Amino acid sequence: MKSDMKNIIKIGICGLFALAALASCKQEDIVEPDVQVFTYEFSEITRTSAVGTAYITENRIGTIEAKGFCWGETSSPTVNDHKAEITGGEPIGTFTLPISGLDVATTYYGRSFVTVAGAVHYGNEITFTTLAAPSEGWCLIDEVTNITAISADVVMQIADNGGNEVLEYGICYNQTGDPTVENDTKVVAEQGGFEFTAALTGLSQLTQYFVKPYFITAEYGVVYGEQVDFTTSTFIKSVAAFPGFRTAYLTAQVVMDAGSETTERGICWGTTPDITVETAEYAAVGQGIGNFYTLASGLEKGSTYYMRAYAKNAEGTFYGEAIQFTTRTGEILPNFSKDQMVLVEHGTYDMGEPNTETISSCITADTYGKEPVHRVTISRDFYMCKYEVTNEQLCAFLNVYQSTRRRDYDQAIYNGSGRTFSFNVSGSAPNLRFTPVSGCDRKPASNFTWGCASQFCEWLSAELGVTVRMPTEAEWEFAARGGNLSQGYTYSGSNNSSEVAVYTNSKTGPSIVGSKKPNELGIYDMSGNVFEYCSDAFDMDFYLDQVGKTTVDPENVTSAKNAQRVIRSGSFRHNAYFRVSARGKTTNEADCGNHSGLRLVMNSLPSEL
Repeated sequence: MKSDMKNIIKIGICGLFALAALASCKQEDIVEPDVQVFTYEFSEITRTSAVGTAYITENRIGTIEAKGFCWGETSSPTVNDHKAEITGGEPIGTFTLPISGLDVATTYYGRSFVTVAGAVHYGNEITFTTLAAPSEGWCLIDEVTNITAISADVVMQIADNGGNEVLEYGICYNQTGDPTVENDTKVVAEQGGFEFTAALTGLSQLTQYFVKPYFITAEYGVVYGEQVDFTTSTFIKSVAAFPGFRTAYLTAQVVMDAGSETTERGICWGTTPDITVETAEYAAVGQGIGNFYTLASGLEKGSTYYMRAYAKNAEGTFYGEAIQFTTRTGEILPNFSKDQMVLVEHGTYDMGEPNTETISSCITADTYGKEPVHRVTISRDFYMCKYEVTNEQLCAFLNVYQSTRRRDYDQAIYNGSGRTFSFNVSGSAPNLRFTPVSGCDRKPASNFTWGCASQFCEWLSAELGVTVRMPTEAEWEFAARGGNLSQGYTYSGSNNSSEVAVYTNSKTGPSIVGSKKPNELGIYDMSGNVFEYCSDAFDMDFYLDQVGKTTVDPENVTSAKNAQRVIRSGSFRHNAYFRVSARGKTTNEADCGNHSGLRLVMNSLPSEL
């Protein structure tokens, strides 16, 4: 078979040379060359390489010095252009040799050669074209979707395989850019179709990732598509900081459980952005998914701080982004000072209404007619502000608070309408702006909820470094009666309501605080102006079992959400409630009664105000 092939090739080559000779020479002048070599087609053509095959059909000289292939981009290339060669070898027969270093998508002229006795003998010329370079469009990423703190789905496809068998395809990714299948993480598709969704797991939150699609063929090797990037979300999110003067409301969110259940969540704060629970102040705030907050205290006025949310699970402790904030300067509450806090010394008194039959008919029996007279001891001294909280003071808090809802649960903190005599609201968080209605700066604040009053006290406590709270119902009535200086008046400071009570029975609104005569302790407006919140939950039968005995510091404590709360004092529209013993109630903690306000109580006075 080999001999037959030799003869066929020899005959073909001789024929070619003969035809060429006939064009210029006479038949009797033809001389057969001493060395003849025939170039086959170039094979295994890729973007940058090919394989040449040739056959030495005649060699009358003998020893082969070199043989190979030469090529160029113009016809009749020589060994002075580009060549690939081997030395020695059989004087006659087939040889095969790879060539490389070619340019992509380029047409080349190639031919074989043999060097014998210092002379180069060339074979016939063959043209071939290298394959085009795979473009980034050959495979591409359609989208990155379902991005979470720890995972994402990458959708890719192969748009063009160059007509070659795809041995492997998928995506590769890293955090630095320009990922490769050799050096970075890859996700390989199962064979079958040229579309693939790679599920990336075990990612880091708030991290940028770079992704490339790829496929592999024998001809092209690894073909990459265009790089895309995405950033993971966070399962623990630092939301916002709302700074006060020596405090800041810090808000955060656990968006999802990341890998395992969130067993602890909280917020840390300090003077550098890289704070952790090991290096800074922090507060743990429950566990699980959801929004949460803490009130950071002990800060310096006009200073810069950072806050970071954190969450713990079985995998470790994770942090949100650092948020910078600067505390405020100036006065904490306008027109407020320590000398407005009146000492109410401890004592014992008769609490309740001695003659319910004489109560005005506008006070319903089920609400006010069942508080019997009972003996109460207030065992501790306390300080009560001589004035009700004013609109300008409440606005100072709300401008820090920056929320329309109570932070510990979803509850409105003020009335959206009917604030004729209180405050206006504009903007949106974190740029809400609360301002008193014109001429109402020093009028008592109203139209806010018991829940808002509770948050106000929490904030002011942290700002001043002492406990600020609402009075208990028993403390309120004791102070309204004049404490240990009581003269037994029906109203707070007088038996004549007009002397001490702001009451118009119209819509002209409350008066500036302190407009009337104070009571025996020097406290104003405990009859009329606006109702005042107490800390107690309302229960019309709460005092029934206390008749005939002395009760020490009674308080109806509850943690129930939306509980009814006690209000006292009466308002500018309700003269029937002026009596020091008259009781009222809210509909619930979220009730924004048009005429309910707040009077502050402290257990001790702050060192600085």
